[in-house]
This record gives sequence, C-alpha cells and structure tokens, in this order.
Amino acid sequence: MEVKDLTFELIQHRFTKTAKNMILKRYSKTKLNMDEEDRQLKWGSYGKFKYVYKAETVEEFQQLFEKGIREYFPFAKIAYFV
Repeated sequence: MEVKDLTFELIQHRFTKTAKNMILKRYSKTKLNMDEEDRQLKWGSYGKFKYVYKAETVEEFQQLFEKGIREYFPFAKIAYFV
C-alpha cells in the first residue's frame, strides 16, 4: 500500500527555564537531555528565551530524519523542520 498524501512536520525539543524546572520536578528520573550547555538561546514568540539545539546538531538531525523519510515514505512531503 502506497501512501501518497503524507506530510511530516518535524520539530525539535526546546524548553524554557520554567518548563525545565517543572519537568524535572514532575519527572525527576527523566532521561531527557536538558543540559543548557548543549543548547543555544533563542528568543521565543511568547516573550521568553528558550533553549534549542545548536545549529550543527539541528543540521545533523535534519539530514538523518529527511534521509529516513525519503527511504521509508518516498511520496511524503516535509513541511518544515523547526
């Protein structure tokens, strides 16, 4: 079965200081990497800074995901990678 009407919207994990504190409080055993040293600051649309992956890491992720999508879903569109 071929799926020809499939679109992927790829987003990266990002967090604010407030969100990080809440996640760590509620899920103290999380394995989610929220090391601020591994991230860069980006001004968010809601008037707060958020931590996002560094440009080199985003590029690496994007290439990896796009390759997999093209291999397994050749008719799919990728709307964006944010």
